[in-house]
Amino acid sequence: MKPNEVVTNHAPTTRGFIQWVVGLFAGTLVIWGTSPLFVRSYHERVFDSATQRWVYPASTDYRWRSEGYATTRIGPHGMPGRTRLPPTNTKRVIALWGDSQAEGVCVGDHEKLWAQLENAFSPNASASLAVLPMAHSGDDAIDWTSRFRLAERRLGVTEHVVLVCEIEDLECLASEEVDQPASDDGGRNIAGLDLIPDFVIHAVRGLVFDADTSQLRRLRFMPGRVCGVVSSGNAEPNATTVRADESFSAADIARQMRDATAQPVTLVYAPLVPVVMGDEVIRDDERSADFETISAALAAHDIAVVDCREDLVAASDSGRFPHGFHNGKIGSGHLNATGYRTIANAIARSSD
Repeated sequence: MKPNEVVTNHAPTTRGFIQWVVGLFAGTLVIWGTSPLFVRSYHERVFDSATQRWVYPASTDYRWRSEGYATTRIGPHGMPGRTRLPPTNTKRVIALWGDSQAEGVCVGDHEKLWAQLENAFSPNASASLAVLPMAHSGDDAIDWTSRFRLAERRLGVTEHVVLVCEIEDLECLASEEVDQPASDDGGRNIAGLDLIPDFVIHAVRGLVFDADTSQLRRLRFMPGRVCGVVSSGNAEPNATTVRADESFSAADIARQMRDATAQPVTLVYAPLVPVVMGDEVIRDDERSADFETISAALAAHDIAVVDCREDLVAASDSGRFPHGFHNGKIGSGHLNATGYRTIANAIARSSD
């Protein structure tokens, strides 16, 4: 060793370890404190006997940070945005059914479909009409129709409005009888969820489950022989894509829906139109022929049908897309405030 050479000790020191620990905790606290700005909320659920399903408790603030930026106040029976039940003397009580498109957690409570529908029907806030938001993410026609009579008995519902954005949500009625409320096992409670920070749940969920299919994520690497190619869930459908079930009975769908209740039923059709594909705006509905067949069958069973396609296209032509963003693509996400207002006005106009 040369006389003036300095020997640097790279061994870890107590001070360096303390700095690392402090940095770890400080960084975690920063993420924890700012996560409500970017991460949705996760809550425990309770079983509601009136609706026969697991719901978020009343007064829960449900935060959403995807395809929209809003906080939903959960009301009685898990109703998103409606914090109180209507007076008992309300003459017209409408149950609004649907999936996440009708649920509306992407927008503020006053912009949700149920609120805009109330305003379109009764702008003066008369006590003669109320809309109960009964939609839940992932529901289909079996979930809706099996709860029609339950809502009538427990909540005083006098009529039903069903928002359908995908024909597939109706096709289940052609093959399954509706007697009792559908099982709600998929929404059962996970104990202790409120005790875990939301950003931790969100991170673990993103690692374990595929974002597109909600199934367990499959690793792209594994020991042993590769038996197949994992296809991406985001692949664009091509022109040769064919539905697994090319046939369904529109008459069975209409009969099942009519048999589910003796009260008036209105089916509202609001598919994802228009759609932006590259530099082109697609205004045609690929399931148009199927909808026309179902619409005729519903009319034969005295079920009203409201077709919102032209109204949705007109809204986009005026520069206001009725659907929000999805993965950075405009017009491919959930319905936004413009979409809900357009649909509410179409429903109110059809009832005049």
